[in-house]
Amino acid sequence: MSLSKKIYDRSPVWFQDLMVSLQGFVYNRRRWDAPLGRSLLAELRESQWWTADQFRDYQAEKFHKHILFAQINVPYYAELFSSKGITPRDIRSVDDIARIPFLNKTLLRARPLDFLRGGRPHRSWNRHFTSGTTGSPMNLYTSRESFTRVWSFVFRLREWCGLSDPIYPRRVQFTGRDIVPNGSAAGDGPIWRRNVAGNALLMSTSHLSRQTVPAYVQAMKNFAPELIDGYPSAIAVVARVAQRLGLELPRPRAIITSAETLPAEDRRLIQSAFGCKVFNQYASSDTGAFICDCEHGNLHINPEFGICEILDSEGRPAKPGEEGEIVTTSFCNTEQVFIRYRIGDAAVPGPPDPCPCGRMMPRVEAVTGRVDDVLYIPERGFVGRFDPIFKGLHGIYEARIIHESLGVLRVELVPDPEYNEKCEAALIESLRRKVGRQIGIVVDKVAEIPRGPNGKFRSVTSMCRNEYPEV
Repeated sequence: MSLSKKIYDRSPVWFQDLMVSLQGFVYNRRRWDAPLGRSLLAELRESQWWTADQFRDYQAEKFHKHILFAQINVPYYAELFSSKGITPRDIRSVDDIARIPFLNKTLLRARPLDFLRGGRPHRSWNRHFTSGTTGSPMNLYTSRESFTRVWSFVFRLREWCGLSDPIYPRRVQFTGRDIVPNGSAAGDGPIWRRNVAGNALLMSTSHLSRQTVPAYVQAMKNFAPELIDGYPSAIAVVARVAQRLGLELPRPRAIITSAETLPAEDRRLIQSAFGCKVFNQYASSDTGAFICDCEHGNLHINPEFGICEILDSEGRPAKPGEEGEIVTTSFCNTEQVFIRYRIGDAAVPGPPDPCPCGRMMPRVEAVTGRVDDVLYIPERGFVGRFDPIFKGLHGIYEARIIHESLGVLRVELVPDPEYNEKCEAALIESLRRKVGRQIGIVVDKVAEIPRGPNGKFRSVTSMCRNEYPEV
């Protein structure tokens, strides 16, 4: 545990709020270029109304430049294109992307530096982590410019939501961050923290239960957010319990859900409980794709973000209504370049008919690849979105969490050669911060983790759902 984390855990709540706000300020300065961001948002306001031909021409030009950049600057692609006889002049349209082999996470883990511009990270880059839906951790790098470019799409979505300030709205966020100190119980104090720099109230997703929801609701009402965003599983628990207890919820202008699959029944529940529209957002942490709802509740691929393919088992474009694998090529990040990346999620293409919103962006019927179970942990309540516990950990190829009984969690993991007792201790401690100290944790090292139907990977699953309380 870092020194700053130790100080944070031992500090009073007011000082933790100060530390969270200071971290928010540092993140803003290091990751966000305000003039560039506002300029990019202005460009996106105009491009959203392009015709299909304009989007197609834009993608062809950007892809051609992307291939040229990768060939010159990225070691892996310089080698790949040379061995395959691919040159930028061969890329005349988006359809030419089929000439390039797929990229998967195994290859990324085997040759992590070969996908970086110049073959090594620059000191000015931001380093962060992803566990993905498979729980396989990976280092990610972005520059201030690329981070700003990605977030300009988030801000455009917020404008679609009707927010008065898309960049710094008054916001409640249900976050997977470890904001409440390890070992703290719901009765020990507030289970949220304030990020003044980000104009946000951060709500813990590790302390949700029938007993704690009234406190969550009161905190949100006191804060009076214009926007609520975060994990749909957590927001749905709040909505469900609040309705059962007859609690009055705040009335934000919009709710944006992300990072998990949003079931139709949860969307209806949340909209009914909070009295506002729910906008679903899919954006992978490795900046692979950006898919989001418009005002009419239809998912759209954002073509300016990059090329998002949805492919069937034969590698051909999936038909409308047919589930396929998401394969992404982002134009946003030139520090770490992924072309035709098999991201591990699935989606269903939507109809070719124009959307009532008037935008000619491709439609998606559903994103179906993020289906983690929400677990009931007696000490904490309903807990979802477990993949953050793997962020920053090493020595693990992939892992899944199985809730065997109310008192036991089992972690199955495929170790890599770096895995040792220190890695295991870090994993257990990270999981403890999520689920508390009372539940038993068993770690099993296995050679492989079997996939489920249609090759889907369930990173979290429950074997004791019949023992969960009703809410």
